[in-house]
Amino acid sequence: MTGRELRSELDRLKALRKEQIKLSCISDVLHAFVFITLYFGHFLSGTAALVAVGIGTGFAIFMALSTRHRSRSLDRLAIGAVALLTAGLTVMVLFRYLQQQVPGSLIAGCAAASSVIAGATLGRKVKQVMLALEEMKPIVDDETAQQELAWLCRTHPELEDYRDRATINLRPHLCYGELAAMRRWHQRCSTAQARSKGS
Repeated sequence: MTGRELRSELDRLKALRKEQIKLSCISDVLHAFVFITLYFGHFLSGTAALVAVGIGTGFAIFMALSTRHRSRSLDRLAIGAVALLTAGLTVMVLFRYLQQQVPGSLIAGCAAASSVIAGATLGRKVKQVMLALEEMKPIVDDETAQQELAWLCRTHPELEDYRDRATINLRPHLCYGELAAMRRWHQRCSTAQARSKGS
């Protein structure tokens, strides 16, 4: 990847992050509007509305920060299951313990579940972009990373060749993502060597 391609990818990721944060804010505003409407429409008390928001927000944050499954279908299944759990818990708490009306409790449960789905989906996308941006930071002042990079290049001529080609493409400093890829390369090579010696 040349320096120009790297800058282009950084610009793309920053634009994507901005768009995803914008969508997250819109989602939050829409869900807040639902709870405000329930409160002013006398379907929920102020305490009940805050409890419903707290339940939905708590589960949404948990799912947004949790590690993604390798399978997208499992990931979606997990989000769906937690959304149903959120809806059921919200309805039970509002109706049974806070003595709220059935319609208001059901609508609040659906809104809380919707906030979990939207928050988990958008939150994980934002997290992925943030991690990608971190990986694309150049290794400049990190002495430990520089030493590890030098050792990996001395150990594997292929990696030294890659670093030389990056320098030719006007990139004197590799990024953290490339260092992580080199680290994985070294681990695979070490594992393959250990297996060949064992056989």
